[in-house]
Amino acid sequence: MLRTHGSGGWISNWWFLALALGCARTGTETAADPRASALPSAARADAAVAPAEVATAEVAAPAPAPTVAPTVAPTPARADQLELTFVGDVIFGRYRESGYDPIPEAGKPVFDEIGEKIAADVVFANLETPLVRELPTSSPIGARFRFGASLELAEHLRTAGFTVVSLANNHWYDQRLEGVEQTPKLVRELGLVPVGAAQMEPPVFRVESVEAKGWRLGFVAITTRTNAPVREGGPQLAYLPTDAIDEQVVPVVTQARADHDLVIVVVHWGEEYAEAPNYAQVKAAHALIDAGADLVIGSHPHVLQGVERYGKGLIAYSMGNFLFENTNEIPRLTGVLRVRARAQGSCLDRVVFHPAYVKRSPAPHPVPATGAMGHRVRDRVIKQAKAFATTWTLQGEDLLLDAPGCSD
Repeated sequence: MLRTHGSGGWISNWWFLALALGCARTGTETAADPRASALPSAARADAAVAPAEVATAEVAAPAPAPTVAPTVAPTPARADQLELTFVGDVIFGRYRESGYDPIPEAGKPVFDEIGEKIAADVVFANLETPLVRELPTSSPIGARFRFGASLELAEHLRTAGFTVVSLANNHWYDQRLEGVEQTPKLVRELGLVPVGAAQMEPPVFRVESVEAKGWRLGFVAITTRTNAPVREGGPQLAYLPTDAIDEQVVPVVTQARADHDLVIVVVHWGEEYAEAPNYAQVKAAHALIDAGADLVIGSHPHVLQGVERYGKGLIAYSMGNFLFENTNEIPRLTGVLRVRARAQGSCLDRVVFHPAYVKRSPAPHPVPATGAMGHRVRDRVIKQAKAFATTWTLQGEDLLLDAPGCSD
């Protein structure tokens, strides 16, 4: 069971400001640094509250209650090992001109075929679908790509065993303020932990603590892409340009390192369908690991990008799509990143990649990639990692990282 420590839900009276928003906009990035030539070829692309009044009527003093020693629940011992799995972008439906088009086939568990591969103590996904109790039949925004899902559709996350989802991405406003407010609440109703939800109170960039098997994990969820402008007095997403990560997020990671067994940064960034991260991304990822992050997990490009072993940390620049409508040749190639952490030294001692792909019928859903399809996925992952001096080795249908992060 996971336990979370962090902010709760919020209620906003800011709704009238949002009515002026005609359509969603996507944040832009600065041009790639010319120093990219120094990197591997694959990395070159781009109030205080007033005290309550006290009644003056005299009341007889109550008899003193008997003293009872408080009962304190024992802190669970930290397990010797913890397994975590990470997947990419998940959506449950989108709006078209004809109306709403759900992705899962009615009555069919969407993650059943991949369930064994994602099973772990902590299972993470980027939830790119805002959730609302009553899903409108037409999109509340005018953008081309408009997502949304009901609690019923999102139930697939719970039944599949997902435990943590990030809400920090460029579709956070697809259901306007209703979705911004309801999504984290509904995620909690499912028994999952939301990270990266928009905040009404500072700090916007924060560490959110999650406990699993006695381990204390610090999640920092951010996005360099957004589809709504920042409005004073309104909900604030953990949004910033990539080149500001060093200044604004690295200090958060440094602080989190002091009281967490593992620190995990999940970041929605980069260019859609880019084959590799740009210079600014690589620089930022390295800075995050140098500051104490154990893992940096990327999303947004909708394709798999390289995995890099850097220092004692691991960077997955993009995990691609996992449940998505785009089943074209490259975007449908995906996988599950499995990481095992060891209590002795709080380090990563095993990394496995399970190849997968998005099967087109009867409705898009992720399945393990075997045979020729498995070869295609593995070939892509191996080639992309070489640009970062990271070597995978074949282990059956899976890939195993050659360099463990723990030293005895």
